[in-house]
Amino acid sequence: MRVVFMGTPEFAVPVLDALVSNGFHVVGVISQPDREKDKKGNLLPTPVKTYALSHGLTCLQFDKVSDHTEELRVLAPDVAITAAYGQLLRADVLTVPKYGILNVHASLLPKYRGSSPIQSAILCGETVTGVTLMKTELGMDTGDMLAVCEVPILPTDTAGSLSEKLSKAGAELLIRSLPEYVAGKIRPIAQDDAQATYCKKIGKSDGLIDWTMNAQEIFCKIRAYNPWPIAYSFYNGVPFKIYAAEETDESFGAAGKICVVNQKMYVSCGKGSLCPILVQLPGKKVLPVADFLRGHKIPQGSVLNNG
Repeated sequence: MRVVFMGTPEFAVPVLDALVSNGFHVVGVISQPDREKDKKGNLLPTPVKTYALSHGLTCLQFDKVSDHTEELRVLAPDVAITAAYGQLLRADVLTVPKYGILNVHASLLPKYRGSSPIQSAILCGETVTGVTLMKTELGMDTGDMLAVCEVPILPTDTAGSLSEKLSKAGAELLIRSLPEYVAGKIRPIAQDDAQATYCKKIGKSDGLIDWTMNAQEIFCKIRAYNPWPIAYSFYNGVPFKIYAAEETDESFGAAGKICVVNQKMYVSCGKGSLCPILVQLPGKKVLPVADFLRGHKIPQGSVLNNG
């Protein structure tokens, strides 16, 4: 079976690796153009490109793959697999592979269609999420479902740790399901559009904390935005990032007020309070809050705010 794989970030690498490791003939890999840069300004290859080149696979990069349909036809794929590729595909692309294009999507569809299903599940306080293997159609994550698997969300999970779990689960789901789908043993199931929810593309500004929210909501936000963009507030006009925290039922005054007790920092929320565990100031290392407090005396009455 000739397979074309389309993916870009780290989430997609275990899925591609599963195809290669299980003997599927990957005739081509397509990734978004390199955009991330190192501290010296040099472009960094996407994680999928890095994997492809290290395994001797042909890697193509297009601003819009739909503008390169003929190059895709040359690869003559029986099926194409996408995982966090990051582009909507036109109809002429969808018809190139004999068995169509299948997508490994990191949610239990039709919930959390869109570009940030992992973060959205954590933000909404879900305790279970999963992966859906689906047929790709013109709409955003609207295609028929071929297989699903559930993955629990632990209170300690961040978007980073949950992404690793979901990518591995998605890889296993694909390897189990792809041969059965090609053999006609899987009956596609239409999604219930009435139950669909959509999640937006996340930007850096989404990480700003509103301390009038309750502690549980802010706790979820901190987990959802780790490793990017990282939830943050402002202390004395300077960005103050919070990488990890605990929630408590105690309150220490108005929303955003800081109270330091026994080398712990408590920040009052609209309901309850938050106890930061890992924090960072601009240009500084990420520190356990006890180490941060040893180097930064916080006067009584100090607050975290929106800048």
